[in-house]
Amino acid sequence: MIRTLFLSFFILFSAGIQANACVIDIYANARQKPKVYYENGRAQGVLIDMMQYVGADIGCQFNYHFSTWARAYKSMLDGKGGVIGLSISQERQKLIDYSDIMYFDDILLVTHIDNAFTYSGIEDLAGKTLGAPRGASYGDEFERGIREKVFTVLRDNGDLALRLKRIAKGRLDIAVINPGIQPFNEFFKNNPELLGLKSQLYVVPTPFFRDPNYLGFLKENDRKEFLIKFNQSMKKARGNGIFQAIEAKYQNQ
Repeated sequence: MIRTLFLSFFILFSAGIQANACVIDIYANARQKPKVYYENGRAQGVLIDMMQYVGADIGCQFNYHFSTWARAYKSMLDGKGGVIGLSISQERQKLIDYSDIMYFDDILLVTHIDNAFTYSGIEDLAGKTLGAPRGASYGDEFERGIREKVFTVLRDNGDLALRLKRIAKGRLDIAVINPGIQPFNEFFKNNPELLGLKSQLYVVPTPFFRDPNYLGFLKENDRKEFLIKFNQSMKKARGNGIFQAIEAKYQNQ
């Protein structure tokens, strides 16, 4: 069934690319496997495949630009195009027009094995220092925690190795990682010399947040009509099983 769905998808993509009526620049984090990433010279991931399906369906070509999340987000705020993998918050909604939800990813917390804890709510993070990528936001509860000084956030440039080493050395209480456990496991697979670090870390089983991901544009870009078409295409893809097949493809890798 999945193979049939993907065959239909690529036939549609090939036909749709002939009649592109628009070209849009899309900015993204280069290292968010399996959600979105740049590897072996090409754009890949759940969100990329979803974008390609929609682009073919509505006759729009997407040109992808990969960088750190902070740069991708700033490019969108500068009006250069859209950004994918975007979380939502009340503050951001003042500036950004959002698509419907594209994808959910789990935001996980990692701490030192000696400081293992169970997570049930934001109060469990009281007085802690969290490490997170520059420019990242994980919903209104996360923003409230910062605003009300429940916890503090030490930002980095998306460097997971730095975050995890800081925990091992006692310079950081908690590292925020996403999407899900895959980046954590992938990191140690690609950096076997750091496997000794893994035994010092504890991944809190309960996710901090199940984060809905969106495509977003600066309001001044006035992409409302495009987003209506985009959302309609996504709804159709969900209805015929295309998006479910895309998610299954990456879960099974």
